[in-house]
Amino acid sequence: MHWQTGHKLECQPLSLAGQSSDTNPSNGGTFAADGQKVASKSLWPEYEMINEDESEYVAEMSEDNGHANSLISKPGKDDTMNSMFSTFEGDDDRKSWASFQERIGKAPAQVLRYCRSTSAKPLWPMSSGRPSKDDIPKCSYCGGPRCFEFQILPQLLYYFDVKNDVDSLDWATIVVYTCEASCDASVSYKEEFVWVQQSSTIANVP
Repeated sequence: MHWQTGHKLECQPLSLAGQSSDTNPSNGGTFAADGQKVASKSLWPEYEMINEDESEYVAEMSEDNGHANSLISKPGKDDTMNSMFSTFEGDDDRKSWASFQERIGKAPAQVLRYCRSTSAKPLWPMSSGRPSKDDIPKCSYCGGPRCFEFQILPQLLYYFDVKNDVDSLDWATIVVYTCEASCDASVSYKEEFVWVQQSSTIANVP
């Protein structure tokens, strides 16, 4: 995104300016200012992320629901509504979306879900577009299996103030799989595997 909004055109002149600043210190300030000018076209706002256990929200929701249910008359359900619920059958994507919405409703401001347990599973907004076991490659360093570690939720798009345009950045969820053994491989930064579930069921990009 940054590349397309000007970085490609500005990168070479900035690189040359950086090289000249190595030999002429007086150019250093100009280079830094120009670099900031280019980056500001597409940098997103910064936020602090707070790590909280999801079980805290589950407890709060159960208390709120108990209070809300006590205010609703049980015989108040209408026959037409009962008929609609009994005849409605959603497809798998709609069922997944409803389940996703219910779970996210417990903490609607969360933008990332993290769990390093090998038994943890991502929360999928849609049934379609999920990776199979064969879609997730083995660790390229030790050859061991990769497992789910964290996922980025679509709520982050709201905080990034992404517009609803044709070419806007969009995803249903981004799931990151890392080496189950957390192998060292003697490298500072390891390449892991990311699966992007698109909002549209037409394309899902690994």
